[in-house]
Amino acid sequence: MAETRRMSPMALSMRKRSLLVWGIVLLVVWAAITIPVTVLYSSDPIQRAGMAIALQLFIGILGLLGVIFLIVGIAGEVRSKRFNKRDWALADALHESLGELWHEPAESAYRLVEGDATISGARLVEIERHFDSQTEGAINGTMSHQLRMFGTSFSSSYGSARSTGRGTASMSSVSAGVFSGSIKGLSEVNLNVSTTTRNNLMGDALFAVFEAPGPAGVRDTYRVISMSQPGVISWLQELIGFAANQVGGPRTHAGGTVLSWVQNLISRFAPGDISYVTDRLKALHSRSSEEREPVTVYGTQAGRNALIATSISIGGAQQLSMMPSRFPALFGRALAIGVANGEQKLAGQPIVRPSLSQA
Repeated sequence: MAETRRMSPMALSMRKRSLLVWGIVLLVVWAAITIPVTVLYSSDPIQRAGMAIALQLFIGILGLLGVIFLIVGIAGEVRSKRFNKRDWALADALHESLGELWHEPAESAYRLVEGDATISGARLVEIERHFDSQTEGAINGTMSHQLRMFGTSFSSSYGSARSTGRGTASMSSVSAGVFSGSIKGLSEVNLNVSTTTRNNLMGDALFAVFEAPGPAGVRDTYRVISMSQPGVISWLQELIGFAANQVGGPRTHAGGTVLSWVQNLISRFAPGDISYVTDRLKALHSRSSEEREPVTVYGTQAGRNALIATSISIGGAQQLSMMPSRFPALFGRALAIGVANGEQKLAGQPIVRPSLSQA
């Protein structure tokens, strides 16, 4: 168990090990000077006290810094251990709550709630599919260089010579110099850019227009849109990643725990029927108006007579998943339960496990 309770990078950053070591070293040096000198100076307690006080005028700063560094280092150790304990408690609680969310039926993320809209008996008028695109490119070029040089030199010499007679001779010289130079160049730059646009043929988004009874009459129009499956997955990833950053991100055990659930939650709640619905509606649009089956659309209002499709039923058949619009509420409730349970565990209080279906 001790190995699994390792400290996170965030907790390690709270440590002040270097200050702790320096505090101990400075206190040892201070004591190694103060104690022997005071003891050996005299056998008179008063004189020893005077010597100890006098020594502090010279080396007291070492002891003071040692005490300060030691206090800061110990405080950092206490703070990091306290944070690590809370971090692990939160990580364990979040792991349990997200595990409960993962066991929820996938349909729970596609349920309608108050405020959502339903279009019943709609007749398809228009449909378009839009594929996700990816653009790749490369730029090749050259680099221009400019070199400047500048320097100075200075030298002096002095010497003397003495002969065997009575005369002496001396000599001296001084020299100084300055040099500078520059090299400039301008090179022609040729940039070649090549781009390739590839469409993700499994990443088609839906845009459709339906006729159904509405505020404008029995033939009111409704615009229905949906994101592509890769777009929905990217949305889920960003949502979970943002939540993980709120509890410390990858530098904490709690944030790392949330991030570790990304793929499991996506595989559980990501829609799998977007391309199939588009194919069904394209086939429906190719028939005559009399042969087109009625469509029921469930979704979230996105403007006047505009919906983001949560699910679609064609001809009264089962609902096909399009957008897990309820996932943010389910995920947010799971996080809230995890955080609350983590705090209650630290406080020694009983853990409450409300149902996620109440979200």
